[in-house]
Amino acid sequence: MMLAHAASAQGISVVEQVTGRDHVLNHLSVPAACFTHPEISMVGLTEPQAREKAEKEGFEISVAKTSFKANTKALAENEGEGLAKLIYKPDNGEILGVHIFGLHAADLIHEASNAVALGTRIQDIRFAVHAHPTLSEVLDELFKSAKVSFGSFLHCSQELLNFYLLRFCDYVLIRHKLLPGLES
Repeated sequence: MMLAHAASAQGISVVEQVTGRDHVLNHLSVPAACFTHPEISMVGLTEPQAREKAEKEGFEISVAKTSFKANTKALAENEGEGLAKLIYKPDNGEILGVHIFGLHAADLIHEASNAVALGTRIQDIRFAVHAHPTLSEVLDELFKSAKVSFGSFLHCSQELLNFYLLRFCDYVLIRHKLLPGLES
């Protein structure tokens, strides 16, 4: 990847290794950006690259997308045209790639870049709090929209989780007498 920041990161990695520290640069975590209007940015694999890798290695991929049209900051800036795309493994939440097309995409990609670099899973980042109203909420919505299997985490289906969540909500409403007539 012929980018100044990639070369800097490679140089730091070399210095770390020469001085005896174990440091390996994950090249998939290096973000790239096009400073057009609107901006374009990406980190990790493209969707075709991810599909090819999935076919070779025998795993599934999923894609989640969100629009800038739902972001109040983008709308306030009159820049509602934009899209963010997340490519991931639905069975374990591994982030394979993120692509952003929209206002300040080059600035927004860093949250995803750090997630890829640190091996952060979607289920670990989806509840990160983002200030409102900010453009970073585009990524907040993107991570929250991803459908990750909870089977390995809770050993039950999403449908079962939804069922118990609804029963719990009913219990709270009845207990606090906010839902009259269902006390029995």
